[in-house]
Amino acid sequence: MDHFAAQLQRLRSLFGLFFAPEVTADLLPLARPALRLGLDGEVTVHLGGAPLLPPGEPWPEWNGRPLDFLGAFDFTALSELGEVPGLPATGTAAFYYASEAPRPWGDQVGQRDGWRVFTGRLQPTTAPPGASAYPSCRLGAAPFLSLPSPQEPAVRRLEQHYSGILSVYEQLHVAWSQYAWPDDMPVHQLGGWPALVQRPVGPDCQLASSGRDLGSTTVPALSMDEEAAVAEWRLLLQLDSDQRLGWHWGDPGRVYFCARQNQPLEQTWLTVQAT
Repeated sequence: MDHFAAQLQRLRSLFGLFFAPEVTADLLPLARPALRLGLDGEVTVHLGGAPLLPPGEPWPEWNGRPLDFLGAFDFTALSELGEVPGLPATGTAAFYYASEAPRPWGDQVGQRDGWRVFTGRLQPTTAPPGASAYPSCRLGAAPFLSLPSPQEPAVRRLEQHYSGILSVYEQLHVAWSQYAWPDDMPVHQLGGWPALVQRPVGPDCQLASSGRDLGSTTVPALSMDEEAAVAEWRLLLQLDSDQRLGWHWGDPGRVYFCARQNQPLEQTWLTVQAT
């Protein structure tokens, strides 16, 4: 069954109730395939649990602190759910982060070692003293179509073209999000559009990774070249605060691992948003 095709038809029907055909035709291509990680799903994944590293790889550190293992994903198994642009079709990747406060927020280029993504052949390893050990949390991966948050530039451009659609889209975005994510469910996700806490993550990733200090609340103005580069950043993995795992990134708070198109996952940038 093509889950993405079925959901696209559902979205087409939903938008068609509120928008003119030309608006719906411009909105639908913005939907991005993604995998939600929840209580049900056709492929099992685990967050936390026993750490994995490539053979002979030393345990990663940041400022003398051991990083914490967040989870690993078998993308070969996940590819059975359908193609998700931005996610590998094969292989395995393990995700690490200096998750305990004071933690890196990804707003300075000097924080680059505060997270790591390892790919290739991975094997079980033993965490060193000082690394946080999170319990294994069994989840299911399920395909869904993600919609851009109303703050995303793609939606703002449509509002400029079709004045007045934004307020309606905001309500439909909330409804679609509740359809995908029932209340009180942590919003863990692979690929697709991020579920934002504050603002679009692409500009933050582009600026911070290129050496621009973001500060804590403001984003510097983008040059034309930087605006073009922002579009290359896509969400790889989104991890929500989750009491089951002991993850508290803020209230609410989420961690976003983002990768540039056609770049190795090892070059992934991380950014954190919290209220």
